[in-house]
Amino acid sequence: MNVRAAVLLALAASAAFADPPANQTEWEEASQFDCIGPFTHFATPDVKTFEGVSYEYTGATVKIGRAGKRKALRFGLLAGIKDLDAETLALVDRFVGDFEKADVDAIVIGGDTSSDPQVLEDAFKHLVGVTKRPLLVIAGNMERGASVNYALSKVRKETGALNLVNMDLVRRANFDGADLVSLGGYHDKAFVHVPGGCIYQDKHLDQLEAAAKACDDPVILLTHGPMRQKGQQALDFVPGAENVGDQRITTVVQNQKIAFGITGHILEAAAKGTDSVGHVLPPKKPQASLFVNQGSANPLPWKMNDGSTSYGLAAILTIEGKKGSYEVLRGPKPR
Repeated sequence: MNVRAAVLLALAASAAFADPPANQTEWEEASQFDCIGPFTHFATPDVKTFEGVSYEYTGATVKIGRAGKRKALRFGLLAGIKDLDAETLALVDRFVGDFEKADVDAIVIGGDTSSDPQVLEDAFKHLVGVTKRPLLVIAGNMERGASVNYALSKVRKETGALNLVNMDLVRRANFDGADLVSLGGYHDKAFVHVPGGCIYQDKHLDQLEAAAKACDDPVILLTHGPMRQKGQQALDFVPGAENVGDQRITTVVQNQKIAFGITGHILEAAAKGTDSVGHVLPPKKPQASLFVNQGSANPLPWKMNDGSTSYGLAAILTIEGKKGSYEVLRGPKPR
């Protein structure tokens, strides 16, 4: 870690807690009302093991490891679940089955799971019932941060599912071969759907930049809302509104030379990967820079920017060495 990154992280930690918590449970309880957690650190790792995967927590960082050496890292990408209708659950299960076949190292739940606290709990209970893979969760623009924190904590306690990782509080997931850094919530309060919804601030972007700088592997940036790109093929393009992503995220990507990203929210711009500018890249082809919008896993029909119709989407992101590739998963058209 360089000096500037160390200073930023130390300042963030000291501002958050006079006496840093001793373990992960204590730390998350102290941060339960935070939309995005402080980037604090405790020296003695809190190590948990679940279904053959180790989770070594040191506050806002978790090191996640599986036994055996792997040539590539794979992430299953889900977002926009929104409800628990029978059709939605069936499609989520289908996508999770695809992730299992691909032997993904983790499944990313990229926000907009539900605005209803009870549905949040039920959604997380359903997910831990169908997979034991690490589940990395952030809030979108339709959840309260406190509701996500509460639901994740409650489901962990009730089910013993230690594979639920709250990436609104844990800001860096350190894998062997890549580091995932996170920023949940959204930047524009006009699109935050509930009172007390999660709006990130400049200080959270400073923490994000410091976290990325501290990484020792290729960085994957996980956000709900996209960065600002250019053109009609971009991941943040909305017809009539043009490119609506956050320029501050773009600045972080440029400053830290972040090569990979996972985003969502702009559903009509989904089902593709681009470079950092917004040029579409072909699936299943390794790229030196790749940002993926997996879209919504909800089967509600949605008109896409390319004129097609989505009936639910997910994706798989593969990182091998310093290159990444993606595959789009599509829900079937209802009969």
